[in-house]
Amino acid sequence: MKQLVIGVGDGGVSRDPDAVILTYALGSCIAVMLHDPVAKVAGMVHYMLPESSTSHGNSNGRPWMYADTGIPLLLRTVLENGADRRRLAVFAAGGAQVMNDNGTFNIGKRNCLALRKVLWKYGLVAHAEETGGTLARTVRMEVGTGRVWLHAPGGEPREMKVRLSAAQRVPA
Repeated sequence: MKQLVIGVGDGGVSRDPDAVILTYALGSCIAVMLHDPVAKVAGMVHYMLPESSTSHGNSNGRPWMYADTGIPLLLRTVLENGADRRRLAVFAAGGAQVMNDNGTFNIGKRNCLALRKVLWKYGLVAHAEETGGTLARTVRMEVGTGRVWLHAPGGEPREMKVRLSAAQRVPA
């Protein structure tokens, strides 16, 4: 199985259905993953900070590092690789408060807020999300299936379950 490892402040997209996209040690950072099940296109961004304006108005050539530039870049890149916006499944993980800074910076919470703002701006909603808390997470997405697995220290890997809206539920 091929692996595309996404580093901190980085992102990438794959069209290889046999590949896995993964990132390690999401603390206050957030990983956003997009998947199109028909085109078999998947991508991930591992952003560190909510806004590029924290870099004095620019992303210093590192657009993946920020929610406000990284998530739009991820969306544009998966669409350029054949995904259809209407079929996209959106997953998010991270945004923990892993260091006790007495709430001074609240990077995890600010990253979670930025996630919601950017997704709303682009008309997207997270189909599955695990954000907040105090534990770091490792996350991986299977490109061919769109399945997402989380692993926290001391725990077993577990699959993120997609939440379905009432409109998507099929009556029994």
